[in-house]
Amino acid sequence: MVADARAAEPEREPFVVLRPVEEGFSVVRDDDGAWRVTGKSAERVVAMADLTNAEAVSYVQDRFRRMGVERALARAGAREGDTVRVGPVELEYVEGIG
Repeated sequence: MVADARAAEPEREPFVVLRPVEEGFSVVRDDDGAWRVTGKSAERVVAMADLTNAEAVSYVQDRFRRMGVERALARAGAREGDTVRVGPVELEYVEGIG
């Protein structure tokens, strides 16, 4: 009965699944020793946050942690107190937040 039921079903139409390309980021050292994080997603997180608000800063830290920015900075050699630039914004690197 199952085979007959499956045979009686009309053939499914094919469809295309569109998945956005994951936007990555990169971490490089500037000539003055500061770290620079580039990438649309990282720059967007900082641009949309009011960094004078403690909750917004906490949000940025959480997003960076989930994106892997903190791990990438640590692997690159960032140390407590280092300057990290994301777009036009300068932040201070703090180890082990969260």
